Amino acid sequence: MRTERRVVSAAIRAADGSVLLGVRHYSPDMHAQIEQRRDGWKFENRLDYDQGFVDQHGVFMSRYEAYAVAEAAGQIRYPEACGQGLDGPKLYSEGLY
Repeated sequence: MRTERRVVSAAIRAADGSVLLGVRHYSPDMHAQIEQRRDGWKFENRLDYDQGFVDQHGVFMSRYEAYAVAEAAGQIRYPEACGQGLDGPKLYSEGLY
């Protein structure tokens, strides 16, 4: 049984801490969820700071933390598709698949 932490989904965090999951950030499935929610407006136009990922336990991770988790789990297939920020490498979905 695998117990290591893994990146499982792209996520957007609203200012109130609510999290929306999707295949990629602002992908069609995320837009559909935003449109269907009464409070969907709170997920619109979130900055990079609130665009991250969740692990298999549903814990939100910043792009920086998600990169470290994905790297440790051997999930990064395309490191050249990931970003480089002031705090080090940061994960983009394109780096995973």
